[in-house]
Amino acid sequence: MFYSEKFPVKGHVAFVILVWFFLLLLFPSLAKAQGDINDDLLEMSLEELMAVEIEPTATLTPTSRRMQPSAVTTITKEEIQASGARSLNELLDIYVPNLQMILHHWESRHLGMRGIINDREEKYLLLVNGRVMNERSHYGVLSERDLSMFGDIHHIDVIRGPGSAIYGAGAVSMVISITTLNALTFEGLEVSHRTGAVEEFYNLELKYGKRTSDEGGFFAYFGIDEYKGADQDDAPFVLGADFNDLWGRRQEAGEEVDYKINDYREAYRGLSRIKTHLEYTDGPFEVWARYTRGGENYTFAQDNLGTTPHGWMSGADLGTYPTYNHFYQPGSGYQQFTLFGGYKQEISDAVTIDYSLSYDLFDFERASFNSKKNAQWNLSHREDEYLFRSLLNWEIDDKHSLAFGGEWSHEIFGLDSLGFPHDDVMLAPFERAPFFGDTPRWARDTYSLMGEEQWRLSDEWTAFVGARVDKTRLTDYLFSPRLSLMFAPNAQQTWKVTGARSQRMTFAEQMQHRWELAGEESDSEEMDSVELRYEHQLSPDLWYAVTGFYFDLDVIAWDAGASYGQTTYGGTTNVGDSQQYGLELEVRYQKGALSVLGSHGFTKLLDFNNNQGVTNILSSEPFGYGDDLANWSNHITKVVGTYRITEQWNVSGNTRIYWGFPGAKSYAKYVTDSRSPYSREPGYDDPYGPSVFVGLGVQYQPEESLTLRLDGHDLLGLVDKKYNKTLYGFNSYADYRSSAPAVSFSLSYKF
Repeated sequence: MFYSEKFPVKGHVAFVILVWFFLLLLFPSLAKAQGDINDDLLEMSLEELMAVEIEPTATLTPTSRRMQPSAVTTITKEEIQASGARSLNELLDIYVPNLQMILHHWESRHLGMRGIINDREEKYLLLVNGRVMNERSHYGVLSERDLSMFGDIHHIDVIRGPGSAIYGAGAVSMVISITTLNALTFEGLEVSHRTGAVEEFYNLELKYGKRTSDEGGFFAYFGIDEYKGADQDDAPFVLGADFNDLWGRRQEAGEEVDYKINDYREAYRGLSRIKTHLEYTDGPFEVWARYTRGGENYTFAQDNLGTTPHGWMSGADLGTYPTYNHFYQPGSGYQQFTLFGGYKQEISDAVTIDYSLSYDLFDFERASFNSKKNAQWNLSHREDEYLFRSLLNWEIDDKHSLAFGGEWSHEIFGLDSLGFPHDDVMLAPFERAPFFGDTPRWARDTYSLMGEEQWRLSDEWTAFVGARVDKTRLTDYLFSPRLSLMFAPNAQQTWKVTGARSQRMTFAEQMQHRWELAGEESDSEEMDSVELRYEHQLSPDLWYAVTGFYFDLDVIAWDAGASYGQTTYGGTTNVGDSQQYGLELEVRYQKGALSVLGSHGFTKLLDFNNNQGVTNILSSEPFGYGDDLANWSNHITKVVGTYRITEQWNVSGNTRIYWGFPGAKSYAKYVTDSRSPYSREPGYDDPYGPSVFVGLGVQYQPEESLTLRLDGHDLLGLVDKKYNKTLYGFNSYADYRSSAPAVSFSLSYKF
């Protein structure tokens, strides 16, 4: 039902295109139904937009965009189109201040915020229409991020900084909240197609919206892509250290590898990736179903192919792997199905209660390079979750707003997969793998209570006081409070100061394993933070903001020597305490045909106290090497601009600059000096210099119903491929892969 290894994607895409173009010719009158209820927002000034009351994003009680007690970045569907982004990862990297993306040889690529980045995606939450979509067993945020299809998205809000008081355990560094289109925000029929060259991909998107009343209707969306990626000539993998490979050849640091590797960003197993969304709205009632399937292949780490002591292989392995081509292509894939029903009950003009009940199924698979031989690194699992939530909102009077409610989550782990695992790979369900215990199936319940009061003390002062408590049987109570004070002396200026504590529990596989081995509850990760933010609407056209932050994070991360009692297994555990601070500057200018967004983020490690006896992959500062984070660029600058030349033509561009990676350089030296058989030439600094990504696009709209667009991606690589490099984190050796300068063409037609 959910999975087909031999999905005839090309034949299906061609057939669907023919059908929809036939409908285009047969039913031109459908064009009259096309519309978007939010077009009037495009005519508003920046000042008017900041005053619009929005659905709660960084709060439980309704407030205006200006009065949100957190730094929030909103990406509209128009900005999505103007970005030329080919994945959610790339889109967020373009627009969100102080957000960074790095690569990994063993897991999917990683997103971080304000220096908080880890070897798995468990320190932030991803939401769709308010429903958390995180995988809880092993990875965290995996679904949605790799997909090239955006046609179902109305806007995305990114809460920068902790959000556990609102969204629960796991919202330590940020919250990514996707809001989809529905019948109230999209009417008519639209077909879109996009093709990429050099970094090769093809996608097709179809969506239909139909209002059945002033308050409701039906929305349907289907998207599919075939993502082949860029080959190694256009997107080279460059080693960070010298080593001897299994075949006795010397591989040199700074050189492109001479063995066959995967195409960059290619889809897992070469499978087509799918996104489907169906939604029905009727006033206070909504129900939606969503299915996604995706994943990405990884590039071999040099550990994989090196002989001991440089790697994990030996001469005996030549019989199993006589050439590079005999290794299995590593990567990970997923599929997720979510069914959601919600109802907003209006008790009175002042009191409403939101109820929701949802079900989520998540399949995950990871295959390693030597899959035929080493099952302990090949994981496959499925988890199911049933979630009930209720939240009451009460406008007590003109001074006070109150919200409180609760959640109950029932999760089942270790169920039979619907489609995964891959038959050609020796995969072990993670709960049966050697270091993850041997319980074939288990379940857990999580109970949560949350509340918030918004107190408008005067015309100038507003306070938000809120907290959330989460409890499951394998942890202590997780308490996440937040206090925010807002000062708005006039209509143009806003001061915000927020103190918060955010917590998260570790992965289900680790929690269950610790309980089986030692009968112990698992430690939680805890972060205390302070944020000071100033926003100023300097004129109707110009807005800017400055944010300063400090946090103290009790870090959970990978430790190869993690143990419970007498058992050493390798896994995630508390590795130390990290204290970081930083500054963010944002500017938005919008006048007439020109719109410009700019940001600069600075993040600095203040101190890292390493726990005794653990392996730390986050910073070499505790060992006397440098004073920076190993997997982070201290300075990040981003600029995005659009200019409408005429009613039919507009151009856009974006630039991201990672100014350097001193922490990676320090960590590489620490590893080389202290415990690594790898060597480097003195003065080899290529991995640690700036990375610069430049995109340009031109859009032509000859009529309201037809849009054509051409985008160029990562164009500075035409000058030097090193500008397009993205570091591999958590591997100690600072190897990198450069993205290919590429182009893409898109076409969309609204009936």
